[in-house]
Amino acid sequence: MKHILIADDHPLMRGGTRQIVVGFIPDAKITEADSFKKAILAAEKESFHLVIMDIGMPGGNSVKMVETFKRRWPDTKILMLSGFEETLYALPFVKAGADGYISKDAPESEFRTALETVLFRSKLYLSESLKEESFRMFMQSGKSHEDTSEKLSLREREIVQLLLAGKGISEIASLLDIHTSTASTHRIRIFRKLGVDNVMDLARIYNILK
Repeated sequence: MKHILIADDHPLMRGGTRQIVVGFIPDAKITEADSFKKAILAAEKESFHLVIMDIGMPGGNSVKMVETFKRRWPDTKILMLSGFEETLYALPFVKAGADGYISKDAPESEFRTALETVLFRSKLYLSESLKEESFRMFMQSGKSHEDTSEKLSLREREIVQLLLAGKGISEIASLLDIHTSTASTHRIRIFRKLGVDNVMDLARIYNILK
């Protein structure tokens, strides 16, 4: 059974979020908090698999919320929920350690995808528009990653671009017309050469998450 904390100061938003979560995960145990302080107190009393956290919650309202939570409970996943423009606010929160960021204006289907990605697949969730923005920043970073790229083969550089665009291994294999196992091997080599463990670390190397 998944234990989920919904941290938002608006009762209607908490109720709506709860409804979506329970509709997707019927046996989920839900705890609610209406301030960052109460979210911390709740986490001190019991363990959570996931915290769905409002970006503008009283007592927090900055990336420090994520840093504080991750420092104390590094295994707890954090999905940021916000009404603010995601292309302006999302990446700093992801850099601070959030496992995903979703707009309050997103359709329920996207919210379910975010839950599945973060909670069940343990992967970073970004919307398609954020993936496109990250890729744009990567392409504009120019010489800032020139030294890093020199360590990689041409094929590996292609795969880096696709990874940073949010593509999965199966999709990369299809786009490059190679076997999935080959694409996976390339990814392992890329991570080893650059000394990173995941795509988020790779993004930092390429100056996407500044």
